[in-house]
Parts: sequence; structure tokens; C-alpha cells
Amino acid sequence: MSIKLKRKIPKIICITGFILVLFLATGLGYFFYQNKSETSKQNYYMLDTELVDEQTKIEKQLKKDSEGSTLENPFIKLNPYGTSPLTAMLLFNTEEKMKITVEVEGENAATTIQSEVNSDYTTQHEIAVLGLYPNKANKVKITAVTQTGKKTEKTITIQTNKLPDEMPKIDVTTSDTTQMEQTGNQLTFITPSTKYAYGVDSNGDVRWYSTKYNSHVFKELENGHLLYLTKYDNADDTYSLLLETDYLGKIYHAYSMTTEAESEQSGSSSKSAIHHDAIELPSGNLLLTINDDTKYMEDTMIEIDRQTGEVIKEIDLKDILPEKFYKNYKARSDGKVDWFHQNAIWYDESDDSIVISSRNQDTVMKLDYETTAIKWILSDKTGWPDAYKKYLLDSTGTDFKYPAGQHAVEILPDQDDNSTTVDILLYDNNVVVTRGDKEASGQYSEAVQYRINEKTKKVEIVFSYGESLGEAYWTEIVGGSRYMETTGNYLINFGHRKDGKESSIIEVNQKGTVVFEMNLTNFPTSAWAYRAERFSLYPASYTFKLTQDE
Repeated sequence: MSIKLKRKIPKIICITGFILVLFLATGLGYFFYQNKSETSKQNYYMLDTELVDEQTKIEKQLKKDSEGSTLENPFIKLNPYGTSPLTAMLLFNTEEKMKITVEVEGENAATTIQSEVNSDYTTQHEIAVLGLYPNKANKVKITAVTQTGKKTEKTITIQTNKLPDEMPKIDVTTSDTTQMEQTGNQLTFITPSTKYAYGVDSNGDVRWYSTKYNSHVFKELENGHLLYLTKYDNADDTYSLLLETDYLGKIYHAYSMTTEAESEQSGSSSKSAIHHDAIELPSGNLLLTINDDTKYMEDTMIEIDRQTGEVIKEIDLKDILPEKFYKNYKARSDGKVDWFHQNAIWYDESDDSIVISSRNQDTVMKLDYETTAIKWILSDKTGWPDAYKKYLLDSTGTDFKYPAGQHAVEILPDQDDNSTTVDILLYDNNVVVTRGDKEASGQYSEAVQYRINEKTKKVEIVFSYGESLGEAYWTEIVGGSRYMETTGNYLINFGHRKDGKESSIIEVNQKGTVVFEMNLTNFPTSAWAYRAERFSLYPASYTFKLTQDE
């Protein structure tokens, strides 16, 4: 794999020297491409410890500024880390050990955000206040309870500024909070292809956003932190900084892309070092969709060590799929061959495997993670060589349709108490790129739940929603669907409606009844909703603590 590290190269005065350098560079590039051994792996990422060190400086100053603060007169710092304007930090001490909760008053009960923000009784309190309204004097109630049950309440006011002008117009047309997968702490988060990531409540009010632009990767980690792809500066050309952060904006790890193997997202105005997806593995390491710098793009994954940024595993889809798939695929105008276009990864802990989505092969497939052996392939059977036919799933049931140009595949919790089946949910853009039902292509897009019998290699559709909406909700690119585990609802993102001028997020129950619908318009070019997620501002596993030494 030939990965070019960004560095300054001195000018070569001597023509002979220039030719020699060119010859060596070409030879080494070929060598690395041909030899995918452990020694050929390079660090695609490096840890940026300076960004984490900056957090320490901020926290030391906060501790200094908050000396002597009490519950009656708490220290309040709006946007403590400088990137999360609708959050605040409270610092104060109490004489008795107390447990603290905070509540941001909402427009109604369903939009009031309340959370227990520290699980211990203590005298030193470091409190994250999340979910403030923009451009408002927010009422925040602090409740302190002692171990004997004595309760003390204090209400403070936190004034915020208005939203950036680049935020979209948000129109909520349906919001049934009795049926939605929605509590006071949950927001619908919009992951864009570019510009601002933000979270809205059931009324459509923005209650969180980051001033650091985001692209494609906005994931909740096991510890309640966020995996967040951004830039060092919003004016930069490429999304090249991967952060482990939280809603306050605190950075825990930072990984800086050091290769030139960036990708231009189809239809987008930005480039990205991680082109579509990233997930956390059970080990805590990160699995990323990236490019090498060969002519073939968006067909490689790397696992990086969470603590060091070192590449410890590499998966090249050209080693797994038929050679003709990439060698015969038409190159783009820039000479790059986007034959696979991987846009999703999901890990299956039941058998240590991954399910991945290839838009340009109209294919979803499951791979053994250790060996990368194929377990099954969900795809129209057109064009597959005989050697792969044993992996292809056979359709059952009426009105079956294979996905085409799909996005956002995920594995669902067990649905039928059958250990031989697995249910996956995906967003079927229904745009045939290489193989599929060309007559249906372009007529609608839909969320589809497939049930796969991994023993018999049979597949059926058990739920779908979107066909009845017709061509008005067809989206050629982007989009997603998510299963809501408490209600069994489906959150569906028709992200690229009307040639990318509108995004519609719809939540339906299992009967297909709409319980929430939100439309986004008037956003900057390419700032459509790439994915929509439903996350809590206060994940159960999240605990905020200052980390600097006393």
C-alpha cells in the first residue's frame, strides 16, 4: 500500500538528482503496493497530543477561576472548551457530600432536559450543562441531594448567543412525543456531508451544535464520548482530524491524517480523509474507511490502535472481490476508479464479523473480521463469477427487491429468537449503479429490514417504508435508517431530496405510521443530512471529570 506522508521536500537543483529521486519514489511506491505485509503498513494517523494538552491548560484556568465557588454562587462557564456554544460547565464545592442533577427548562415537558450528571456523592462538583437554547436566557435548575435525602435547589440563568447564519431552516410537521423514541435527554442529531453537526429536540429547536465543521463521522462510543470527524480549521480543504470528544467539546484523543489519500465525496464540495464511516470495535480500537493513494479509491479499511494511532490491520476489498469488478470499472474524469464506494461498516459481536455496504456494487456483504473470508453476499446475482455464487443469498417472499446504491447498513437486536437468522436494516437509495432492478431504479427510496438465514442462505424482507412516498422522496445519494430499540420505531433520513436542496427525517412505527417528521431547507451547498441519529445528551456511560492534576 503506497501511502504518502505530507512533508516539505527541498528543491532539487540537480536534474540528475531529480531523476534519481523520481525513480526511487516510483519504485518504492510500486513495492509498497505489491507487498501488503506488516512491514508495508504505515501510520495513516498520528496522535495529536497538543490538542489534548490544550484542554489541560483550559481546565487549569477554570479551576483557578472557580476557587471559592459554592452552590449558592456557582462558577458558570458557557462553552468551556470553545467549540460547543449551547453547553456550559458549573464548578462549585459543598460542605456536605451531595449528588447533583441539572435541568434545562424546555418549552414543554417533552423538551426539558434533565439528567443526573454525577453518580457519586462528593463535595467537589464539576457539572456539564447540556441542551441550552440559542439566543436565550436559559433557566437551569440545580438540585443537590445529600446522602440523608436533604434536598437543596438553586436556579441560575445562562444567556446564549444566536445560531450561525449557515444553519438550515427546520420545519417539524409531525411530532407525537407519546410514540416517538424520545426522552427529555434525546435529540435528533444531523450528521452532514459538510458544515455544522447539530441536534434538535422534538419541536425542531436546535439544542446542541459544534462550531467545528463535521463530515460523515458522528458516532457515540461505549464510554459516552463522540467519534467526530472535523478539520483543524473550518477553512481547510480537507476533513483530516478525527476526535474522541464529548458534547461539551472536550478532546480526549485526536488523530491527524498524514496521508494525501483524500477523497472527494460524490456531490459534495469538500474532501475527506475518512470518506464515509468509522466504528469502535470491542477492543476499543477504531475501524475506518479510508483511501490509499492508488488509482482505486474508497475500497480500504484500517484498524488503528485507540491509544497510539498505529495501524494494526488493513483490509483491501480488491483482495476479496473479483478482479474484473475493479479493473473493468470506468474511471472518473480525474483517473480515479471508485468501483466499490464503501459507505458503511457494522460489527457483529455474535461471530466476530463485519457487515459492509458497497454503493457502487449495489452490494451488502458479511466478512469474518479476523480472516476477511466472505460469509454471505446480499446482492442481485447479475455479473458474479461462479466462485462467488455460494455466498449469494437467495430471495424468498413476494415483492422482494435487492438493494441498489444503498447506505447505512446496521445489524438489529435479535428479532425472532432464532440463532440462525440475523436482521439488518439499511437505507435503499434504489439507484442501480452496477446491478439490480433497473425498472424500479429512481422511482423511490426506502428503509428496508432484511432477515437473513445464515445457515440456509435465504433472505426475506420483513419491513420497508418509503415506496409509497414515490419519486418525491427518492434520493440518489446519501441517506440512512436507524432502528429505535425501545419503541421498535425506524428513524429514516431522506437526505438528498430535490437534488440535495432538502433533507427529510421521518420516524415511523412498525405499522408505518409517521410519528415524527422534520424537513431541512436553506442549508449551504452539500450541508444536507448525510445521516440522522437519535442520541442522548447524557449517555448512561458518560461521566464528566476534569482531568488536570491538582
